[in-house]
Amino acid sequence: MVSKLKEYSGMTRSKLMGYTLIALVILSVISSIIWWPVNQSGWSLGLTVALTCIISVGVAVALDYLLSLIMKSKGPVNTMSATVFGMIVALSYSFGIPRAARSELSPLTAPEAFVYVAVIVAVGMIIFKKLQSLLGRKYVNPAAAAKLLVLLPFVHDILLPRAHARTVLTAPLTYEGTNSFASFLQSCYGNPVLVRQGAYTLPPSPADLFSTLLLTKYHGWPGGASSFAVIIVGIGLFLVARRYIKWRITLSYLATVTVMSLILTAVYGGEAFLRLGFHLFIGSSIFLAFFMATDPATTPLTGLGQGIFGLGLGIITVLIQTYMNFLGGSFIALLIMNLTSPLLDKVGLPEPTEAKRELKLPKAQRFETIKVAQCIRCGACIAFCCHNLSPIQIKEAFDNENMEMIRKLRADLCDGCGHCSYVCPARIDLRSFVLKAKASLRAAK
Repeated sequence: MVSKLKEYSGMTRSKLMGYTLIALVILSVISSIIWWPVNQSGWSLGLTVALTCIISVGVAVALDYLLSLIMKSKGPVNTMSATVFGMIVALSYSFGIPRAARSELSPLTAPEAFVYVAVIVAVGMIIFKKLQSLLGRKYVNPAAAAKLLVLLPFVHDILLPRAHARTVLTAPLTYEGTNSFASFLQSCYGNPVLVRQGAYTLPPSPADLFSTLLLTKYHGWPGGASSFAVIIVGIGLFLVARRYIKWRITLSYLATVTVMSLILTAVYGGEAFLRLGFHLFIGSSIFLAFFMATDPATTPLTGLGQGIFGLGLGIITVLIQTYMNFLGGSFIALLIMNLTSPLLDKVGLPEPTEAKRELKLPKAQRFETIKVAQCIRCGACIAFCCHNLSPIQIKEAFDNENMEMIRKLRADLCDGCGHCSYVCPARIDLRSFVLKAKASLRAAK
């Protein structure tokens, strides 16, 4: 099939960003409602979440516009992407003080927290989104990298919090006693008003603790305040945009965390489901699994590469949390695995074939105008190539005049069917680039 003029798959980059934004807004509303009755430093935590989202998005959109004026053609306005980025930063920030903290840290509470969030957005937009894109691709997740850079001075208070000093994961995790790990989780993530009133029974029962972990956490990343909501909303997003969302990373990550938790339980003893519930359902882990680890720009193109990415992410996350006592270790693990993406892009590429595969393409839509955007590295062009080629990598090799890579990627097998251009949400004319690469091979002979 050759795609007709202005007829493409219905998915566009803007629509994909729009679906993601809707999912994030739903989570922000849920978190604000859950946290609204709780006060911290005189501020409602729910109001703090709502204002953080507004500030974060406002700064991101304003900077996107200003940077587009400064960088001109190299920095196009991308309001929807900037909005999604702002929401990710807001929902992956750490709020609330665990019970064991002796003093309140300003970066974790309003109104000072608003300043830190705005700075993270600014650093992320300028350095890790705009400037990083000039390198030809993004190597690290902008939200995670900016958060680490801005909060690095608070490494002992936030990244390796003293308030968690009494938690030891290299030991049996049990429900026994008021100083048990289960009691720590309940007092840390439970409603702080009820904690102060002594309303929680310590140690908690498994049902009470998992109710906290799954439904209503009051400390950490607001995006993960309700693990149940993240799972439902995340799966809904995956179903709507299943051909363009890297769900294999999420699945591989969650499976790896499960296996690692069981292995550590076998090594140290204790309650297997207690350790598993902690690693899976703290806010940083579950939110990152669905909404940061799947960032298309900083993750591998191939299905196998995505599976390995999730595997490494899960292993490193559990090791950091267990042996460094860094309970939000998932975003450090994400940055580490981001750096492996260029290598993982080469893993699992389908073997090019002369035989033509028959593929069922997404439903077509007609467009009056076509807006071309930067590649989001979703990998759809690879999945829908009828000769198992990698059109986006062929284009990159052609742009770099790398004839050896063009030959290795078998651009000569392209018959110009146009499937790659048809499914590309960025509307890049991949078909033309691959055919030009094919022609260059012929000319080089």
